Amino acid sequence: MCGGINLSQCIPVADDDNGKTPKNKIIFPSLLYNTGRVISYSVIGFLLGGMGMLLTGGGGMGIPLLLQGILKIIAGLFMVIMGINMLGWITLLRKFQIRFPQRLTDKINKKRRRENRPFFVGLLNGLMPCGPMQSMQIIALGSGNPVSGAAAMLMFSLGTVPLMLGFGSLDTSEAENTESDAEKEETVVYETPAVENGEISIDADTLTSNPMYINYDSNGTNIQLIAVKGSDGTPRLSLNTCQVCNPSPRAYFKEQNGRLVCQNCGNVFTTVSVGETTGGCNPMYIDYKNTDGKLTVSVADLDTYADQFASWDGPVK
Repeated sequence: MCGGINLSQCIPVADDDNGKTPKNKIIFPSLLYNTGRVISYSVIGFLLGGMGMLLTGGGGMGIPLLLQGILKIIAGLFMVIMGINMLGWITLLRKFQIRFPQRLTDKINKKRRRENRPFFVGLLNGLMPCGPMQSMQIIALGSGNPVSGAAAMLMFSLGTVPLMLGFGSLDTSEAENTESDAEKEETVVYETPAVENGEISIDADTLTSNPMYINYDSNGTNIQLIAVKGSDGTPRLSLNTCQVCNPSPRAYFKEQNGRLVCQNCGNVFTTVSVGETTGGCNPMYIDYKNTDGKLTVSVADLDTYADQFASWDGPVK
């Protein structure tokens, strides 16, 4: 999860006359993002350590191990629920998703990268539901001391910087290549199929290796699907949004040179990942049927994804 967010914030901005990124600024977004992370982790560690001190009456004994264990179990349950939501197995559990307030998300997404958006996203990274980070947060809480809590989270964040900074820097070169590929225009097909018997359907024989984008109106919110014939010849279907980058307005995919590219983080996928791969930075899975030469999906199921498309800003025609 944090890998996809890291890559999405480390794409450099073209700001010279030739539309290229100066070499001395290629690593700048990654530095901003990781600086925000380190600050966020340390401040949260300080606050949790202070909370632990208050809970123990300032005796310096820390949180009892039994309570720490209970907190870890609760955190683990939330991680399991998140995993199930990514797999799309239980619709009811989507109500338990933890999301930032929409107003705050929209405000950050509207910021241009030159306005230090990666730094602000890095600050929010400390609030992300992540197993290893939550374990460290419980350790900071259990220390019962603000300084010890901040130090624990600081060391944890610094330990992750080399890997995050390295991948972020490598991603900038991929982003440059992706932007060059994007200049090549492709024929794009959009369809809005009618609802019949509570389902929408796509004729599998009409699909090619170029994705077809299927629009569905869910009470005023446009939900878009990707329908494509994979490189293995199998008709495939998924939601046109990235599981990790959502709810960014640019969390959607475009076809470039026979591959799907996330317009937010720049990650590239083959068409065989559509409708098959779940979890991580992939096209979001939705349950569908492939029978009698048609791909069908329930509109009741589609409606449950309206929140994921509330701030979505992809092309619809």
